[in-house]
Amino acid sequence: MCDRARKSTSLFVLAAGRPARDCIFVALSGHELGLLGIDPFIRRRPELVKRACAWIFFGSGIGVPRQPNLVHASDDALEQWITAALEKEGLTVNAKVRQDSRARAEVGPVQQGGGRFVTLACDSDVYHNAADRWPSAVDVALLARYASAFANGAVQLASA
Repeated sequence: MCDRARKSTSLFVLAAGRPARDCIFVALSGHELGLLGIDPFIRRRPELVKRACAWIFFGSGIGVPRQPNLVHASDDALEQWITAALEKEGLTVNAKVRQDSRARAEVGPVQQGGGRFVTLACDSDVYHNAADRWPSAVDVALLARYASAFANGAVQLASA
């Protein structure tokens, strides 16, 4: 892994930032199979849904070339946070989901449990398709900018 990529990863940035809060990273799978990842995770930690300062979800298609992004935040503060974090990397929010809209995929159980959340996804013509692979379906430089925005923004949230 190149030095720039390593330094932009969320774990490295958060560790170096020495946040005041605990930061929990969870890799989930199974959203297409009845949320097999998030439901058991929350079932074992029900207090975490509301106790967490924020749930940050990386939706599908982040880093797909020439695709607009879509942000869904539970409240104004998180919507402003993600907008500012993206702007620091020269990225903009292309579209927003109304805050009171029903959250999709893994975000749904957090929303239903009253948790604060923000998620960003990008469209893709090849989502869940054999053609959904590097290099044609991923702009690595764009993906790195999104990663940097989320990592540095997470340090800010975790240190507040």
